[in-house]
Amino acid sequence: MTLSIDALPRATFVLGKGGVGRSTVAAALGLELARRGRRACVFGWTVEDPIGPWFGAPPAGLTPAEVAPGLSVANYRLEDTLELYFVGHLRLPRFHRHVIRSRHVRELIDAAPGLAEVFFVGHVWWLTTLAEKEAGLRFDHVIVDAPATGHGVSLLDLPAVLASLRASGLVAVETERITAMMSDPASTGTVIVTLAEELAEEETAELVPRVTQRMGRPPLGILVNRSAAHLAGALHRRDWLDELFVRLSAEARDGLETITSELSARIAREAAMRASLSPLARHGVLGIRDALSLGDHPTPRDVVDHVRRELVGGGKGTP
Repeated sequence: MTLSIDALPRATFVLGKGGVGRSTVAAALGLELARRGRRACVFGWTVEDPIGPWFGAPPAGLTPAEVAPGLSVANYRLEDTLELYFVGHLRLPRFHRHVIRSRHVRELIDAAPGLAEVFFVGHVWWLTTLAEKEAGLRFDHVIVDAPATGHGVSLLDLPAVLASLRASGLVAVETERITAMMSDPASTGTVIVTLAEELAEEETAELVPRVTQRMGRPPLGILVNRSAAHLAGALHRRDWLDELFVRLSAEARDGLETITSELSARIAREAAMRASLSPLARHGVLGIRDALSLGDHPTPRDVVDHVRRELVGGGKGTP
């Protein structure tokens, strides 16, 4: 089973627990889109952009920087977004300089719950609509490298939260834009990244129905990073294991038994996870193998390209 790359919407939110590989998957999706002739931007929200350096470029800021043909990277900072919004979009440089940048207003903005999220999702909307007209930036797709689970999913809550405020003026305009974008399957979708590990499994099981409820549709797919499913066949063929076993010392045999036992348990856990989650995603569950086959010292770019091939090929050998 493969994730339908060609069917990705204008903006795809990559969600998941911290450490499961969201940024790698986001970069891989963007790279594959670029290789298919689309213009893609990976838009993240981190202290410092990690993806640009993977491609040999400096960490990106809010202005998208091209790191490979057709692939750009950008990283969110609220103060940069406010300047772009009030100066670049609304053409109010004096208002931005004397009001928005004033100490008291900045303290209010920093303290306001959800405001940073509003401008983050609003910038996703801008990248997919007005960026070409206002800044000469044209993107067919924006891959959103969302923050870790709790913060990332809160982005999907924005339409309901904003609607409850019954705002007027500029906030009302942003509310309408965000609500329309998030409710349109052609404009937005989600991909969930997880691991076949207990904590990640539990969080994913809670995340999928929450995403489905907030978006009004299931995730496009669930990606199990560092999948071991492709090794199931080898473990079931005991001939090579038995041959290896008789050549080992007693201590090495104990180690081999431990490894194969743990690997079998991991494969069984992943199979159960796939069975329970597959009906909940549009394209089911896809296993992404780890990068062990890349050699002893793979570069981050090697890992991204490896994951890109796994996404396209559906993880050869995985069910």
